[in-house]
Amino acid sequence: MDIKTRFEDLSPACLDVLLPKTPDFDAANVLRNGSPEALSQVPMRRNLFFDEQANVFVILRTARPEEEVREVLPHLEFVLAAHATDAVPQGSGNAASASGKHDLNSKSFPAASFASVLSLEDTTYIIWKPILHLARPRARLQRPAIYFTVALTISNNVQKGPRQTQEEYLKSYEPLPVNILEPLQFDPALSRSNVYLPESRITKVAPKAPNLQDAVKPIRGASKRAFPAIPAIFSRIRYTVLADATIASLHLETSHVIAGTVTISDVKLSVPNAKVEHLTNVALPLETRGGDETITLYRLTLGKMAKGAASQRMSPVSVSILANASLDQGSHITFNSSWNTQVDLSQTSTKPVYKWSRPLSTSSGHRRGHSSSSHPGPVSFEEPQRRMEEDAGITFRFSAPATTHKSTNFQLEVHCNNHSGRKRRFALISILPSRPKSMTAQSTVANTDLIASIFNAPPLEKAKLPDVLDLNPDVRIGPLPSGACFETHLKFRAMTTGVLDLGTLRIVDLDSRHTVDVKELPNIVALD
Repeated sequence: MDIKTRFEDLSPACLDVLLPKTPDFDAANVLRNGSPEALSQVPMRRNLFFDEQANVFVILRTARPEEEVREVLPHLEFVLAAHATDAVPQGSGNAASASGKHDLNSKSFPAASFASVLSLEDTTYIIWKPILHLARPRARLQRPAIYFTVALTISNNVQKGPRQTQEEYLKSYEPLPVNILEPLQFDPALSRSNVYLPESRITKVAPKAPNLQDAVKPIRGASKRAFPAIPAIFSRIRYTVLADATIASLHLETSHVIAGTVTISDVKLSVPNAKVEHLTNVALPLETRGGDETITLYRLTLGKMAKGAASQRMSPVSVSILANASLDQGSHITFNSSWNTQVDLSQTSTKPVYKWSRPLSTSSGHRRGHSSSSHPGPVSFEEPQRRMEEDAGITFRFSAPATTHKSTNFQLEVHCNNHSGRKRRFALISILPSRPKSMTAQSTVANTDLIASIFNAPPLEKAKLPDVLDLNPDVRIGPLPSGACFETHLKFRAMTTGVLDLGTLRIVDLDSRHTVDVKELPNIVALD
């Protein structure tokens, strides 16, 4: 008896798809101690999660004896598939009307990989425990729900057989199709080109009709309901461009609807032809609850070969997240999320260069100079009016503690290098940010307008204190000889909490009366 006849003898048979709530569910024990109807009374999962490794139970029921079933199982396979629909609940219960069908994942399993086979009365049960990854649908669904389908059929290797493999080769001594463009090969203009178009490309060939007699009808089954599905972990990535690298911040947020603990076991970010440096020392595994957000920072730098090669500007970024959840209802779930995006690592911020302003007049006092965008670090200054070869400019470096406390003094360290060819003298002036005034005074106002303005004036706002208090009387640098360096510091007191606004630091050249304003100072966070 061939495999086709044995498989047809399994019918009438049915396939059931179960998703029990508890991970230690034993379907064979339930069947031995109860009846087949006891499987429908087992507590099932209420909902599923995207990126989940779903533990599915597939049970085949047939009236054939166990020995006959065991003989045919090595020649069979079953395909388990997950589909998503946009389910809209109607009324009470689990009844739902689904619109559309989106394939999430399908995987083939050999039928010989069964967990157990048992015979009860006149029925034989075959139990499989496959694991299927539930990918996210490409379409955006309002109320997604997932259901499963399974089909048991003869294995493809058995259906093909050795004869069909040999028929895939061309027959020996078979002439090739006629080249209908062969006369054009004698054209002098086409002498160097191989013009070839076979006759079979333009000849209508009817496809071979399928042999319905050889077709085998598979045994199909499906889950009895569609399970509502939600994302367990929301992930997004953002980029910040620096002068020599790109900072990628990966945000992982646990869904607030999860009642339980989600443990993040592994997070990986990879970029080909680039160096990836992990900046945050997050101890994994990390336990999170619903609504918690975890941020990991990575420093992305192009490799030497990628910088020299004129390749594509966009670089692929691969992110993989491994996690597991222990829900309060007793379920244990494993998550595996992998997705790809792109980033342009060729874009870098320009190196900050400050230029001196016009000379200040002694009568008008200090006048605000010009400054360009920058960031904390070395700042270079050049005097456009004196561009001598021996005058290489001035370099200032600012540093400060990353954190401080409210009502506590801290220092802004200043390091100055004189690369010019002459002595230099500087003065440092701290200009705190000014608060805009709510009302402006007018020189001449009518009496009626003055009275109206008094009664219609907005309520006075309480004056807001600055973030820091300047404790510097007068800071001077120099005289600084050519090639020398000098270090000093500015004292401040933190008046509020959070990221402190240090305002603007004005540098005055006491010899030429030129000024430059530095606005991008180190970021300092004040704690309670």
